[in-house]
Amino acid sequence: MRGARLAFTGNKMEEAMNVGSQITEKIIELYPEIKKFDLKVSTKFSNEDNGWIVTLSKGKQTLQTHIENGDALKCIEGEKCMYFGNQLMGFIDAYCTGSDACKV
Repeated sequence: MRGARLAFTGNKMEEAMNVGSQITEKIIELYPEIKKFDLKVSTKFSNEDNGWIVTLSKGKQTLQTHIENGDALKCIEGEKCMYFGNQLMGFIDAYCTGSDACKV
């Protein structure tokens, strides 16, 4: 699946929104710190990169990361989340360690 390219255009935009929602839900499920620290998470598909841009934000502070489409789909399908999880764990750690965003 890593080599497969998806393109969300026209009627497929609804499908992309659904997959994006599933990715967001999986991220929140894997990382309860997001709710604990009242962080906002959003996803957007990038046709150019054939992957997902995941954005974490709180107030004016924002960080983004890229997750390959195949890795994200495997994770939400329950097959494999290791790379997806490791990438996001490091991302959240860097965000919380490097800012006041995670103070409760």
